[in-house]
Amino acid sequence: MKKINVLIFPCGAENAGEIYSALRYSVHIGLLLGASSVSDHGEFRFPDYAGDMPNIHADDFDAQFLRLVKEKQIDVVFATHDSVALKLAQLNEPRQHYFLVNGDRQVTETLRYKSATYALFDDCHWVPHRYCDLATIDDWPAIVKPDCGQGGNGVQRVNNRLSLEQAIESVAQAIVVEYLPGEEITVDCFTDRNRRLIWAGPRTRERVRAGISMRSREVVLDDEITDIVETINARLALRGPWFVQLKRDRTGKWKLLEVACRIAGAMVFQRARGVNLPLMAIHDFMGRDVVALPEMSVGIVDRAIVSRTRSELNYQRIYVDLDDTLIIDGFAVPAVMAFLYQSRAQGKAITLITRHAQKPEETLMCAGVALNLFDEVIHLTSGERKSEYIQPNSLFIDNYFPERMDVRTLKDVLVLDVDAVEFYLR
Repeated sequence: MKKINVLIFPCGAENAGEIYSALRYSVHIGLLLGASSVSDHGEFRFPDYAGDMPNIHADDFDAQFLRLVKEKQIDVVFATHDSVALKLAQLNEPRQHYFLVNGDRQVTETLRYKSATYALFDDCHWVPHRYCDLATIDDWPAIVKPDCGQGGNGVQRVNNRLSLEQAIESVAQAIVVEYLPGEEITVDCFTDRNRRLIWAGPRTRERVRAGISMRSREVVLDDEITDIVETINARLALRGPWFVQLKRDRTGKWKLLEVACRIAGAMVFQRARGVNLPLMAIHDFMGRDVVALPEMSVGIVDRAIVSRTRSELNYQRIYVDLDDTLIIDGFAVPAVMAFLYQSRAQGKAITLITRHAQKPEETLMCAGVALNLFDEVIHLTSGERKSEYIQPNSLFIDNYFPERMDVRTLKDVLVLDVDAVEFYLR
């Protein structure tokens, strides 16, 4: 079976990270390549990373992007920004250089502009009223938002005509719509190659930071929401994951905020429930029929910022202490174990170096840690300094500060406490 080579562009944002996490362990993926035009978190996340792409508006972008696709033999592309989706859809015509998830050109053009989106569904009662003649506004407050925008970026609430005029001056390509005071939700959807709506999962948007929902809870998929997403699916040639944002009006009815033909970062809520939307896109690309198997016992997901770092030292060996480093209170430390397995997969040698009072082998066995994880076990019993055994170009992990201070005097050795190990996980 041919494995699928996937490109995620750009790869530094939260939704790119969700695609990576959703696909990284799939047996169907050959290459999972991240690319960006600016230095971003993608270089810490993706083992395969191309960070020198031009901006999509640069004269040489088309040639550089197509060269990357050809060199890496890319099959599937995920665009993680609305403007990028439009650009890559245009670039992919008339010749199909790659399969762009939700890459229909007309769809990307329509959904990039709220005016075009609202016009397409103008006959639907769930489209918010748009004030084309600003002189007719007599119901305040109102909302001013950029026609070409996403999320809450650039959105302003105006309470009178003076603030409206000021907002119009400051918002590029402004459109003015009715104010929606109620709760806001996102509905994550998936449409297959036969235009069938396979999944629609509403979720709340809680603790929103910089437009990103940090907490999501399940919302019941009622007839009102179903009618909206089915109508959208019927009028747009969607294929893959997409989402719609809705907000309640003054009467409690759902109204449309926006539709986007890309992955949302908080789609992780669906994956936590067992519905892996990016992977479903891969199976659909392979010509397979997909179904969703949600885990109904999962109803909430909470997110936080993840921090990563890297060292300029090209270390080839890991030295790790046992007591209160690898094992605490009789149990293996998950982050340390994950790092050791990650390092082993990278071909690095692993040495256990310890002053353990008993036989290390017995303690490892009791904690469920395999002895053959280690290339070498150094058991110090006579007060020797650990620094005497540490080779150059190594990483040393120990919870005990005097040990770290001693080893820190060595050249070309990276020294970590237990809490810092998580920064090096990929």
